[in-house]
Amino acid sequence: MTQPKKRVRIDDIAKLAGVSPATVSRVMTGSRPVSAPVRDRVLGVAHRFDYQPSQLARNLRHGRAATVGVLVSDIENPHFATMVRALEDALYLRGTRVLFCNSAEDMAKQSSYLEVMAAERVMGVVISPAGDDQAAVQRLLDLGIPVVGIDRPVSDPRADSVLTDNADAVAQGTRLLIESGRRRIGWVGGREDVWTASQRRSGYDQAISAAGLRPLTATGDFTVGGGRRATDALLDEDPELDGLVVANNQMTIGALQAVRRRRILVPDQVGVVAFDDPPWASLTDPPLTTISQPLWEMAEAAVALLFTRMSDPSHPPQRIVLKCALQVREST
Repeated sequence: MTQPKKRVRIDDIAKLAGVSPATVSRVMTGSRPVSAPVRDRVLGVAHRFDYQPSQLARNLRHGRAATVGVLVSDIENPHFATMVRALEDALYLRGTRVLFCNSAEDMAKQSSYLEVMAAERVMGVVISPAGDDQAAVQRLLDLGIPVVGIDRPVSDPRADSVLTDNADAVAQGTRLLIESGRRRIGWVGGREDVWTASQRRSGYDQAISAAGLRPLTATGDFTVGGGRRATDALLDEDPELDGLVVANNQMTIGALQAVRRRRILVPDQVGVVAFDDPPWASLTDPPLTTISQPLWEMAEAAVALLFTRMSDPSHPPQRIVLKCALQVREST
């Protein structure tokens, strides 16, 4: 007969990770800060042995569902799909279930889902907001449900956030095109009311202004169709356009469609830098130069902030800003 599998205990994880059981507990609950190398080591061992802490049982004893709400603005976007997977992994390692919702960039849907999370008394909420929903977020926080904004901030000052330095990343990508000799560089931007769109536009403006070049901009809506229409508008305005910086991966598809339809060659005639680094970016012809966000690091930081807030509601709100990485490929 097959012997039943022995349940891994906190002492086992501590021994294998070379730390104390108390440190393992701090990592899994977020009750106190732990250095990144130690946290990564503990989580790696926990994941390898499928260790499940007793957070679920503890919360049920206290009458709260051991569930965290996760709300993103567009699950069809590979950026958010990867983010959800990373968040789910980080929460699962802490013995927590996930209530996942997708607003599809719709403020009415976002408000409705946040109301559901408040009614369900979830342990906490991680949100990449479609827009400013101050009343719904305020209700969650008033109920003692912590909120962490990820990728995009939440306006309520009581909420934590994990962001990336969008402006610096886009400035780097734009300078790469300038340094390669491009002088008529267009910007394909997202919805102007979204924080990430305005931050990325500011990075483009900074680099273009510093180089003494004329800005060429068009606004899409973070969709494939929006990217195609914005690129067509730029090429109609300046048929000699020799560079494109695109504000997200969905609009990049549309931008490439517009360029290909006009038989414009990349990178011979137009160099392209795209924000986000989806799996297909290295498979296009030519492979795309992209701006990659550290999605797994962002997810782990957001979940750690959430658990810190749950264990200590008086902890000062934190705003973590991580760096992006420029992945240089053949499109530039």
